[in-house]
Amino acid sequence: MKIISILFITIVLLSTANISAILSEEEEKDIDVEIASGSTLFAGSENNQISVRINNKLSTDFTNVKAYLDLSYPFTASSKDSDVFHIGNLSDTLVTAYFTINVNGGAKYGTYAIPVRIVTNWGTYTDEIEIKVTSETILKVNSVAINGDPTSTVNPGEVFDLTVTLKNVGGSDIKWAKITLDTNNDNIVPINSSLSNSFTNLVSGAYARTTFNLSIDKNIEPKNQKMSLKIEFEDSLGEQYTQNEVIGLRIAGEPQLEIARKTTNPSILQAGSDFTLTLKIENIGTADADNVKLQLDSKFNGDNESYLGRIEKDDYANGVFYLNTGPNSGNVPCKLIITYIGSQGESTSEKNFVLSVSSQAPGSSQSKSISQTSTRGTSSSSAQGGPPSGGGVPFIRINSVSIPIIPIIVAIIILIVAVGGAFFYKKKKKNKKEIAPLLVDEK
Repeated sequence: MKIISILFITIVLLSTANISAILSEEEEKDIDVEIASGSTLFAGSENNQISVRINNKLSTDFTNVKAYLDLSYPFTASSKDSDVFHIGNLSDTLVTAYFTINVNGGAKYGTYAIPVRIVTNWGTYTDEIEIKVTSETILKVNSVAINGDPTSTVNPGEVFDLTVTLKNVGGSDIKWAKITLDTNNDNIVPINSSLSNSFTNLVSGAYARTTFNLSIDKNIEPKNQKMSLKIEFEDSLGEQYTQNEVIGLRIAGEPQLEIARKTTNPSILQAGSDFTLTLKIENIGTADADNVKLQLDSKFNGDNESYLGRIEKDDYANGVFYLNTGPNSGNVPCKLIITYIGSQGESTSEKNFVLSVSSQAPGSSQSKSISQTSTRGTSSSSAQGGPPSGGGVPFIRINSVSIPIIPIIVAIIILIVAVGGAFFYKKKKKNKKEIAPLLVDEK
């Protein structure tokens, strides 16, 4: 009886050893990995579902079966016991175990092996699954700058540099990358650069900068322009990727207000007189100007402000000022201060010009000049007994007032001729009456 007991125990032990040996051989079992989100996990991702298929190809039934993932960096369980799955009975049917894990954000990009333990009533069996870790966006657009300024805008008609900075945010190096820009607008074209650029050997955490030299048409509509950035790259594992990004270009436009013409009424300004100043303000910029105001800073008195309102691009408006020259004379400096609201908010510009003011009252300058010439001519005439030298018109001065002589003489002569003609006519008519024939009375 004792010998039979020993033989029975020996047979049981041998059977258990054989089952363990058979289950541990790969061809006698099937453990596959299925990742719900695809064939890879992303660094920094959480609650990733891992499904492990366990297929018992043996004829032996197992009970109280549990499957474990032996997690280590960069993997952790998403919640308590999310790395353990209770299977229960395991026969010759296919059973799927589910796990939920997190991936550390600093995970190195590559393929990791995770041990799997299957604990049964007959013993524990181990294998492993492979998980590839990558980044959801390996090359990330870090910044976009206009002429080196991330906050800058462009104006229609400008030539500018568009600099795009990319960062390798993945856990592995990138063998090569190609960046291609599509402006999505025929009015934005490259000048001294191509619309594509390539890089090699971008290590994890490295930056890559590419600059596009572009020109924008003057007549383009100010708006926020969407441009497409196509990024193609190959990782250290030989996997090739293509991602599309959208970047923005703010085409703001800016008003430019200039003095196109200035006129005065009267056209010749005299000291101490009123006049009207009209300034034609033209917008030669690339955007409309709102709430345009003019302020004249000068030595003139009067209304020195003018409100023009909105001036559209390629249009103009007239600013009118009603002023008095005061005691000023000569070239009087003036400064025009223009304030307006454009795409950048309220702006101010200054324009300088001069207005010429005569120091004499109207006509006095000419009379004084002629008077001086007449005085010199009269003196010469008196000395020589002839007409004034220089052939000028002689004047006489009465109480410091210059009176022309020849017009007076001509008027007197005309008056004498008229009076003499009238007298001669009356006398001739009277003589005719006296010469009339005498009548003879015949009886």
